[in-house]
Amino acid sequence: MMIVDSNIWAYYFDKSLGEHEKVVKPLETALKKERVAVNATIVVETLHYLVKRLGPIVGGDKGRVFTGLGFPIYPLDVETLRVTNQKLCDFTHLGIGGRDASILATMELENLAQIMTHDQAFKRIPELDVIDPV
Repeated sequence: MMIVDSNIWAYYFDKSLGEHEKVVKPLETALKKERVAVNATIVVETLHYLVKRLGPIVGGDKGRVFTGLGFPIYPLDVETLRVTNQKLCDFTHLGIGGRDASILATMELENLAQIMTHDQAFKRIPELDVIDPV
């Protein structure tokens, strides 16, 4: 199982982006193998992008497709927020902000070592397996 970051979902759903073609096959392969998970932060970021970039009708429709794909969506509960705070303290000097720290917290708590992302800050985190299809 791997976390798929919001930038990958944006590239996947927005065909006008140059990165779109590069993410389709790797993401669809992971989806078919049921290897995809997200946390609540990624869901909100992705929905925000889709509606703001593609408009409420098209973006809303794609948002419903996204949230209906059936992969695990991990919550931001009190324990995740506690670990998020620690990750932010540990990695802020590497360019990790609050949203990224919540992803790292989810990964730690769910024992996930792999993330598909184009976010360069994640590549600076030791022992993290970053897949960047772009």
